[in-house]
Amino acid sequence: MSNYYTVTKGDSLSKIAKTHGTTVQELMKLNEITNQNKLSIGQRIALKKELVLGVQPLFRDHNRDPIKGLEYILEYAGKTICGETGANGLGEKTFTDAAEDEVKILVKRLDGTIKEVGKVVSGYGNKLVTLISQRIKIEASTEKHPELKPGERPSSKEKIVPAHDPQKKQPPTNEKKELGTKTKATKTVDGKPVAVVEGDIPDMSFLGTYIGGEITKDDIEAAAKDLKCEAGLIYAIARQESAHSSFIKIGERTVPAILYERHIFARYSNSKFSEKYPDVSGPAYHRTRRIKKNIEGKSGKKTTIFEVVDVKTEKAPVGNDIYGPSGIAQYKRLSKAYQLDKEAALYACSWGKFQIMGFNYAAAGYKDVFCFVKGISSGDPAHIKAFLRFAKSNKVLLKGLQEKDFEMIAQGHNGDSWKQINPEYAENIKKYCGEYNEK
Repeated sequence: MSNYYTVTKGDSLSKIAKTHGTTVQELMKLNEITNQNKLSIGQRIALKKELVLGVQPLFRDHNRDPIKGLEYILEYAGKTICGETGANGLGEKTFTDAAEDEVKILVKRLDGTIKEVGKVVSGYGNKLVTLISQRIKIEASTEKHPELKPGERPSSKEKIVPAHDPQKKQPPTNEKKELGTKTKATKTVDGKPVAVVEGDIPDMSFLGTYIGGEITKDDIEAAAKDLKCEAGLIYAIARQESAHSSFIKIGERTVPAILYERHIFARYSNSKFSEKYPDVSGPAYHRTRRIKKNIEGKSGKKTTIFEVVDVKTEKAPVGNDIYGPSGIAQYKRLSKAYQLDKEAALYACSWGKFQIMGFNYAAAGYKDVFCFVKGISSGDPAHIKAFLRFAKSNKVLLKGLQEKDFEMIAQGHNGDSWKQINPEYAENIKKYCGEYNEK
């Protein structure tokens, strides 16, 4: 049986079910069809639950390294599934009975007790549910102190000799064959046993020097004149793509705001890291958006609230299988990917005020992605120059800007699937353009 069927003229759900060896009821349940007599030509029908009802947990520690050998439990619809994570931190994929099934994710602590760490609704579309611990897992064994008698404890005043010089900057770990924290047993200079823990040291040399500088109204007006469009449209794209600052702080360093795209890294690295490192290489993360709801309280008074939903299912997002917070969380993924494939990692991020994807470096006027990232690192003035070149090279975006076609602008900047990615994009451009014109 094939995976999906596309509805054509004259099709009925009963005909599709009979042809593919399933039932009308099963197809209605899998595809959320409420009326079996209402099908649309071109509608895509999933034919088996393995396509849409899969839930798979992925456990990472605080450094986003895999947690190996973790015992976990999945509970749904009165069923209990027990498992243990592999070397990549993945659990087994489980298929629920229905999209509305709520799946509880529990883990076994070291002391044998059970703790619930997540709860998701199965929904539609196979999901990799990423759960991040606040701790780092280290595997090491204790050794007997060579100068102590049985039962005697080491003195708390004894000077500790570190395995590494804490004042010496450690080089990036770009040549590691395997990512993640590793431990090895060794001895101090005075012959005492010590466990050395070595993790991944990120290489941030791809970033350039931040000079600074803000984009002024004059800059926007000049860019608009060059593109032969309204200034408000350029402002609107910048406002949509980076609502706050286009730079963030990581420690003492000012770096461009990014969004890491796991599926883009997989595409440009030929998915060769997807099995071993699913946190940074694999299917696209789920996108979310806010929707406005009016709810009625006990007193009968209506209150407006905003609820975050998955843009595809219009339901609550699935666990941590979303982009997650901005800032350092995005750079943690990038730094892991960069150690695996430098070029693909930089391609996989959208950068700065206009969130231009790294693989669009040539359209933005740079000879390679490394020059692009160093340029974007310098400040906002480089961002608007890159956008100007990008817009001129993008026929759909340029036409949308010049004709003030908001949907065409959305398509040009985000691709043909922009409605699935962010259905509110065009309306937001219209709204923010109006804001600019009112100033």
